Amino acid sequence: MKTFTSQLKIFHTRNELLELDQVVNGFIASGGIRKVISVSDSITSGEKGEAIGIIRVITYEESGEKSKEKVLVKMEKKLKVWSSEIEKFRGKTDKIGTKARGKIQNQAEDLRAKQELARQKLQEMKKAGGEAWEDLRAGAEVAMDDLRKAVEKVIKKREK
Repeated sequence: MKTFTSQLKIFHTRNELLELDQVVNGFIASGGIRKVISVSDSITSGEKGEAIGIIRVITYEESGEKSKEKVLVKMEKKLKVWSSEIEKFRGKTDKIGTKARGKIQNQAEDLRAKQELARQKLQEMKKAGGEAWEDLRAGAEVAMDDLRKAVEKVIKKREK
C-alpha cells in the first residue's frame, strides 16, 4: 500500500474545493493505481473555527503490472549480486590445493544449480499473469531465499 497526500489547499469558495478534487482525481487517473483503499481529509480551521483549508490523503494499491515490474527488477538485482559472489567463489578454486579444490568445486556446482533454479523461476514469472503470477512469485521467492542462504553460508566459510 502507498499513500498520496495533497498540498494544503486554502479555500474561500466551493470552486476551490473542486480544484482539490481535480488534483486528486488526476493523480488517480494517471495510472498505476489498482484500488483506492481509503480517502481522508484533514481540515484546517480559522480563528472563528471555520474551515479554511484541507489536506487530502489517499491510501491505494498499485496496479498489478507496476508492482510486478518492481518485484522482478528487485529479484533480478539480487540474482546479479549473488551471481557475482558465486563467480568470485569459483575463481578461488585455482588458488588452492587439489584436495580442497574438489570440495569447493562441489559447493560451487551446488550454488550454480540453485542459481539456475532461481533464474528459471524468474523467467516463468515474467511470462505469467494474474493468479499464476502470484503462485510463481511464491516459488521464486523460495528459490531466491534458498540461493541467498547458500551464498551467505559460503561467504561466511570463506571469511574464516
